[in-house]
Amino acid sequence: MYKKGNFMLESDFEIREIREEDENGDVDIFIPIEDRTVNLFLPFIDESKMSRIQLTEVRSIVLRFNVKEYYNICNIHFLKNIDLMSHLLNFEFDYTNYKIKIIQEEYSVSFKLTKE
Repeated sequence: MYKKGNFMLESDFEIREIREEDENGDVDIFIPIEDRTVNLFLPFIDESKMSRIQLTEVRSIVLRFNVKEYYNICNIHFLKNIDLMSHLLNFEFDYTNYKIKIIQEEYSVSFKLTKE
């Protein structure tokens, strides 16, 4: 379990903190997942209408979050190669009362945002 401020992350993969808190309170995390398929599960999507979003050949996940009080925003990038501009998908997420779980499955990776 990785926890910093209000940010919580569980991962079956290595978590590398590539930038610690700077003057703005930003932290960058790099998680290599070796070109796997990622199934993205979002708690605010009605599963009876859409079960998941799927991304193929994801090399790594980069998370940038802020630890300042009252600024619980995380930028999530799913990358095709090491370049941040190679993202397949990226979005911002308010992680207040949420935990991110990155779970290695038999043939894929599950990326889940779960209520805490």
